[in-house]
Amino acid sequence: MSKTDDDDELEIGPETKANDIIRSYPETTDYFVDLGLCGCGFDGKFGKMPMMKPLQEIAREKNIPIEDLLNEIKRIIED
Repeated sequence: MSKTDDDDELEIGPETKANDIIRSYPETTDYFVDLGLCGCGFDGKFGKMPMMKPLQEIAREKNIPIEDLLNEIKRIIED
């Protein structure tokens, strides 16, 4: 488990944004890329940038149960 700063651990839940997780736990980057979230995109008329979405929105869009998404992210962090 790596954390990029010494502040309090990031609490990961349905409202946590993918970008915040990647910033705190870079080892999760490949998983989010595998989900098709490359960080490309624009805020505004094109919608929210993929990495700025909360996990519950990502889970809904990718048709993944939120608990499965959370468990996989936590597994990656703990390895």
